[in-house]
Amino acid sequence: MDDRIDALLADVEATHAAGQAHARRGEFSDEVAVHAAQRTLLERMRGALGQAVQLVVADREISGTAVFLGDGIFVIAGVETVVVAIDSIREIRTRSRTHRYEPGSLERLGMASALRRLAADHEEISLELAGGGGTIRGRSDMVASDYVEISGRIIPHRAIVLVRARVNPFA
Repeated sequence: MDDRIDALLADVEATHAAGQAHARRGEFSDEVAVHAAQRTLLERMRGALGQAVQLVVADREISGTAVFLGDGIFVIAGVETVVVAIDSIREIRTRSRTHRYEPGSLERLGMASALRRLAADHEEISLELAGGGGTIRGRSDMVASDYVEISGRIIPHRAIVLVRARVNPFA
């Protein structure tokens, strides 16, 4: 009879221990949820710098290494360098789970800075425009604060989904 009582007490104790472990897991997941709610996409993108990423922009996928995060832009280096307007990104995939909270010292540089640097190097670039606006290829004639002149056209920066170039403008 003592064996049955010992087994019953062990079972009750195990049930209690399992219930407490489950409660602690619930508290832990609540803490994780609160912590995650405070994180931003930019912090996650900063954490992916130097890592392989895949972006979905419009109907295409861009793969490479995340090399720069700026004001409204994310730069991916692969076969070519792609400067992507963050507002145009539909999806990001990376193996990195890191968040980096402090902005980089050059993070204030945006699309205009990238275009100016490419223009200064006389690089041929390819601009892909939003809303099915197509692609424009050429060298920049002028880069203003909110537009670029290229191939006889004036293109507002906000209309640019991505810029393809042979070189990284921020390297």
